[in-house]
Amino acid sequence: MKIFKTKPYLLLFLFGLSLIFQRCGDIESIHEQYLNGETIYAGRLDTLTIRPGYYRAQLEGYTQFLGNSNQIIIEFNGTTQTLDINNDEEIYAAILSELGEESYEFNVTTKDPDGNLSIPQTVAGFAIGDEFVSNQDPRDIIDYSFDTDGNFVNFSANAESEHVIFTTVDYENEANEIVRDTAFFEDNRIKLNDFKPLGDISSKSYLLSGVNGIDTIPLPANDYILPNLPYSELDKSYFQLIQMPSDNLGTNNNANPELYLFDGDGSWSGDDTFSYFSNPGDMPHHFTIDLGVMTTLRKVKLEMPDPNSSAQNNATEVQIWGRDGLEFAETSANTNAAFYNSGWSLLYEGTVDGAAMSSNSFLVSPTSQVRYIRYRVLSTVGNTNSQLTEMTLYGQDTKAIVLDKSLFSMSLMPSDNPGTSYGGNPSNYLWDNNGFWSGNDAYGYHSGENAVPGHFTIDLGVTTQLSKCKIHFRDPNNFSGNNPTQLEIWGRPTLEGGETFPVFQSIGNTVLSDSVTTESFENAGWQLIVDQSISGGDLQSIEFDFPPGPFSKFIRFRYTSTVGNQAFQLIEMELSGYGAITN
Repeated sequence: MKIFKTKPYLLLFLFGLSLIFQRCGDIESIHEQYLNGETIYAGRLDTLTIRPGYYRAQLEGYTQFLGNSNQIIIEFNGTTQTLDINNDEEIYAAILSELGEESYEFNVTTKDPDGNLSIPQTVAGFAIGDEFVSNQDPRDIIDYSFDTDGNFVNFSANAESEHVIFTTVDYENEANEIVRDTAFFEDNRIKLNDFKPLGDISSKSYLLSGVNGIDTIPLPANDYILPNLPYSELDKSYFQLIQMPSDNLGTNNNANPELYLFDGDGSWSGDDTFSYFSNPGDMPHHFTIDLGVMTTLRKVKLEMPDPNSSAQNNATEVQIWGRDGLEFAETSANTNAAFYNSGWSLLYEGTVDGAAMSSNSFLVSPTSQVRYIRYRVLSTVGNTNSQLTEMTLYGQDTKAIVLDKSLFSMSLMPSDNPGTSYGGNPSNYLWDNNGFWSGNDAYGYHSGENAVPGHFTIDLGVTTQLSKCKIHFRDPNNFSGNNPTQLEIWGRPTLEGGETFPVFQSIGNTVLSDSVTTESFENAGWQLIVDQSISGGDLQSIEFDFPPGPFSKFIRFRYTSTVGNQAFQLIEMELSGYGAITN
């Protein structure tokens, strides 16, 4: 048997031939997938995001790769929404409504006019609802501050209210109007302009529907009561113009500031048209006011003519100066230096918008207490005259003034007990600032024996609303029999028709009583201001307050009982009141 041997090169040839046939088969399989045509994908939205809303959401995407796709197909939770789309805007946005409060995965595909679809995209997002809202905290009002640059309502920090984007505040002002202002996320307080003390204020916070949300949702409003200001409006019935030599009296063109500048009517009409009208060309100028109280001035409100009618005389820059007394207060020149040299303190200097506003208010930095102020006009719109229709002033820690005893005098009406028994000399010693039981003051006032009840009348020299009385009488360790145990003080603005007459009670020829009764006081127009019990057997002095009462220039001390109930003695007296009106 003959055996054939295969050559090595023949084997290589057969192996190569098999590879060629195999490669041809692969090429045909690759081309098979293109036999039905090439797959075309539509343009799509880029950088898809979901912005949360209140029971809804908003899908957004950039349109730069959208091509000519004109529909968007959004699939989620087994539902499909197909919406028209265009690429006219840089960002396309679509609202997905009626969503539950939960998280979602949205499958997004775009489609072109030829029916081609884009490569599908999936974007996650969520919608908020009532549960989310109920878990959010509003920004609460925490307190108020009264600063030099204004009065403010202060809010809690926004760390606990990160989704609150702004808070509105509605509050009552002095004109009984509702004012609205807004605190945004970065604000911690709002300035309250002329708010009404103890008026209503409410706040309402608005939150965003999550980070980058599309909806603003109001939280329930919180209601509060505005605070009492640390200062209050001063009673204008205590005011009077002093008319110092350097003052501009403001009576130009028949103006009458005495009657109308403090009458509570700031309207530009009627008599108030000429409340205060300075002399022409007198610029700068000033006038002086006795406030009738001691106070820390905190606010000034100026009312001027309506700028729509006439703004020429409205102030544009003013000063307020203050002083506790008027001794050496006159100024030699109308300069700041002259004011300082005369003991005036500059309380405020600033601009007012008289050109646009008829009413201007400004706060005054709290300093020392003053009784007298000077309003000084540095410039006006026309810079020739100045006018005011009303001035309102506000003070803090307001106190009555101690009345000037040098103005006191005994009136000695017919029914009065003059108090001159046993060498008494009340005209010289009852208000000489010596309240000790020694020397001549032992004879300040002495009624004499069998003189209780009795009374005496004093002319205060000014009209005032009495606030406080301080009296000194005999030392109870020395002798207290003449010290009062019950004392009445009556008041009257004038003495005309004010005389009272005793009522005589007798049996036969014996007089039982010849005193002036309470009824006779009332019939003569006297008003009882205070009826004060006094421990005259234990004390040498007493200080007591008056309840609010009438303005009086004349007062009567009526002693109805003493320790011994025979005589009455008084060593020294001091009176305080609101206002010291001399005209």
